[in-house]
Amino acid sequence: MRRQLLTAAAVIVLAATATACNGDGTDPAADASASAGKSPAAQQPNPADQGNGGQDKGKGGGDSHAVGGKLTLKGKKAGEQLDVTLKAFADPAHSDNKYLQPAAGKRWVAAQFELVNTGTADYSDSPSSGAKVIDGQGQAFTQTMGGVTEGPKFPVTVNLAKGAKALGWVVFSVPENSKPAKVQFTLDGGFANETGEWTLKK
Repeated sequence: MRRQLLTAAAVIVLAATATACNGDGTDPAADASASAGKSPAAQQPNPADQGNGGQDKGKGGGDSHAVGGKLTLKGKKAGEQLDVTLKAFADPAHSDNKYLQPAAGKRWVAAQFELVNTGTADYSDSPSSGAKVIDGQGQAFTQTMGGVTEGPKFPVTVNLAKGAKALGWVVFSVPENSKPAKVQFTLDGGFANETGEWTLKK
């Protein structure tokens, strides 16, 4: 009986010693096992959280929503897809015809687009009809007649085979005190579901 009591006392002393060494009452082996079970992704910062602040970036790290940026847009028909780049924006734009000038209280601005057919179908469209300029007050302006000295306008209809590209200006008439803030482009004469938008520098 005395031997059994001594054995029980020794077990209690050993258990108390193990708890005191651990300090916080947790099992070191369990802690090691839990640490080993963490995945590298959980231990490392997510690259997406350190990225570009939510802005889409074009090739070369540039902002695809600024002048010079490229956006990929789809049309309404299967296989219709263009890479659309806002190459330049002229404010003011200058008429190439002395007899055709902006109306009183107006000025012309112009956007130059590059269109590349990256889809699987041939593309036929009126690009100028799908372009808009939005000013700081939210007013939208569509194309106007007249050419500009900055470069040739798009023809009424542009036909692009797969891999082909087209470059042209679209001219807009805006109030003299208007401040253009954005340029938009939509395929299929403005009726497609996807719209590209570029922000102009203030």
